[in-house]
Amino acid sequence: MVAATGRHTEIGRLQILLSQTEPPPTPIEKALDTIGNQLVAGAGLVCLGVFGIGLLRGYGLLEMVAMSISLAAAAVPEGLPTTATVTFAIGMAEMRKHHVLIRKLQAVETLGSVCAVCFDKTGTITQNRMSVVKIKAGGRTVYMENGGFVSNGEPVSLDAHPGLTMLRDVCALCNESQVVKDKTTGKVRLQGSATENALLEMAMAAGVDVDTLRAGMPLEKVCYRSENRLYMTTLHTLPGGGHLLGVKGSPMEVLGLCGWQWKNGERAPLGPDDRLAIEVDNARMAGEALRVLGFACSGGGGALSCEEAGGLTWLGLVGMADPVREGVEDVIRDFHRAGIDTIMITGDQSPTAYAVARKLNLARSGSMRILDSAELAGLDTAKLTALSKKASVYSRVSPAHKLQIVHALQADGSVVAMTGDGINDGPALRAADIGIAMGRTGTDVAREVADLVLEQDNLETLILAVKGGRTIYSNVRKSVHFFLSTNLSEIMLLSSAMAFGIGAPLNAMQLLWINLISDIFPGLALSLEEAEPDVLTRPPREPNTPLFTGRDYKRMAFESGVITAGALASYGYGIARYGAGAAAGGLAFQALTLGQLLHAVSCRSEKRIILGGEKPPGNKYLAWALGGSFALQALTLLVPGLRRFFRLPLPRPGDLAVIGASVAASFLVNECMKPGPQKTPAAGPE
Repeated sequence: MVAATGRHTEIGRLQILLSQTEPPPTPIEKALDTIGNQLVAGAGLVCLGVFGIGLLRGYGLLEMVAMSISLAAAAVPEGLPTTATVTFAIGMAEMRKHHVLIRKLQAVETLGSVCAVCFDKTGTITQNRMSVVKIKAGGRTVYMENGGFVSNGEPVSLDAHPGLTMLRDVCALCNESQVVKDKTTGKVRLQGSATENALLEMAMAAGVDVDTLRAGMPLEKVCYRSENRLYMTTLHTLPGGGHLLGVKGSPMEVLGLCGWQWKNGERAPLGPDDRLAIEVDNARMAGEALRVLGFACSGGGGALSCEEAGGLTWLGLVGMADPVREGVEDVIRDFHRAGIDTIMITGDQSPTAYAVARKLNLARSGSMRILDSAELAGLDTAKLTALSKKASVYSRVSPAHKLQIVHALQADGSVVAMTGDGINDGPALRAADIGIAMGRTGTDVAREVADLVLEQDNLETLILAVKGGRTIYSNVRKSVHFFLSTNLSEIMLLSSAMAFGIGAPLNAMQLLWINLISDIFPGLALSLEEAEPDVLTRPPREPNTPLFTGRDYKRMAFESGVITAGALASYGYGIARYGAGAAAGGLAFQALTLGQLLHAVSCRSEKRIILGGEKPPGNKYLAWALGGSFALQALTLLVPGLRRFFRLPLPRPGDLAVIGASVAASFLVNECMKPGPQKTPAAGPE
């Protein structure tokens, strides 16, 4: 019988949520777009200024046009897109070694910006391997031990407890898991969800032949659990006529359908005191981190409505344990140390969620705040946004609630990572800044919309991914820092010389050559730096913080000024010795190029002084890049054809000494002006 089609089915509703959800742009995309626009505008204005000054100083029109175009090409770091793309690609390859599959290029960098990680409990924090451990039925506490019922250390006889027998049978009937027998080996395996498999295992351990029981009470109709109806009902035909209605679901909702109970081996009215006792039992079991389900059935006789159950007989509570994944506590602690909030989202009731969260020390602030789906329904967007940073646990949530939570955290300014494995996690995974799916237990829908897939379902690799993301962001900063400070020195050198009326130190070909050897290989090598030791003890950067602040730009301007001063000093020496012309320009060309290349070493760390104290990890790629660039620069002096092409006379030993002194001086000044290493306090309690 067709109950619904298209958008009216559960899958259809999820698909609508997916189609209406767009992933936000990554932080690095926004930052690089902003810098790119600023560079284009700034370079255009500077080149117009140099062009105007040159004309006023009497330079030829065509000469200044060529100079301005070359300067514009030098001012915009064309190596930046290549560097960013290669950095992301290498980050993807590194994560692949740890069995983390990156499905989108910028996702690994986004992990480095994450402020909050939302964990789906079942299957992500826990192993999704349910097993029944405790039952409250007929006023008695019964435990599952070695495949049997035990109470007070003694085996329980089902003959003396008809209510427990009925509970066992309803666990097998109100259940969609299937018993599959291997024809070759004869072994039995269960095919279904972890929760229903656990219930079926309990029933089978208690002596139920599932196939025989289901054949004797054939299923007539089933009504599934939904967002507004937190229980499942199945209607069965009884052998002697009539029907049996089995119900399982949220304990309090199932209890609300009941007017009777099994007590002392017989069916009795369910009074207020009995209801209170059941509520207390439910709270205690949930407080033991058990997933608790309530069970009820009809009294027998007469047709019953699967949709509008009522006046049922309460059978009891079943508590199931789902072990926490090994290493999750360490992962949570590492996230807190890195200044990242951890949030658990689950369909379990609040006491169960609280018990698991307390065990994991999920609240970084120390105080545990839980929001239930009933509270979420009554909150408007503004209130939920205000509460989102304070809540560590969300209980009894639906797919729509997960999406609502992600949007609330993003509205508060957080970069949000969402983990999940089920179909119902799809919309939230897509809406999050980075969606993380489980590779082994995850559904196709979850893996398809996720940005990152943990192939071995190992959460420990998440912290490695965060470390990689932060390192990539830091390395992109280093590369862009190098590009901007060195390119600005070219603009400063030309504009200063023009303004002082001492000629043009560089010609168009020299400008393009400097841009060629300094903007590609050293910048690319800087993007391959190893992670700095304190990368996981720094707090996450603010999402709306630009790639560089005003303070950073001032520092880059200072560094550019120092490099420019060294080149101008060499140029001034050349003018004093040879007069304005190619010889003096050759000294400025060599000093500026070598000063820029050596500045790449200084850009390896924003705080650590390279020549003293704690040095950053080695970078063989930078050594090769600088070695190759220095060799290419040497060829401009050693190869006669290149000297003629660049209009460079052969320098004398004294000229080389001046060039070396100016380059070394600019490097040392920039190194000494670094703020020095600072201890970063841990971002959160361990």
